[in-house]
Amino acid sequence: MSDPTNGSPAIGLYQFNALDMDARAVYLWEHGEYITGAVEQFRSNFYALHGYYVEVELFDTGDAIAAVVPFTTGDRYERMLRNIPLDRLT
Repeated sequence: MSDPTNGSPAIGLYQFNALDMDARAVYLWEHGEYITGAVEQFRSNFYALHGYYVEVELFDTGDAIAAVVPFTTGDRYERMLRNIPLDRLT
């Protein structure tokens, strides 16, 4: 897949949200920083990206992506914080 922003500077949350799911995933893999994973109601991975966060929801079986959702606050933010392994921070 090609870069959905065609090499342009960092994109904000609203621009990221306007991309289709495949383009979000490509941009996230190229520019995001992994924070943590979680297994609660479903499996998720959380990333930091240009001042906001992104949750990648995975289907119950396999590693297929169900959703790529940007956020800054709310339930997703709280779930991410609960799953950061603080004992590994130094």
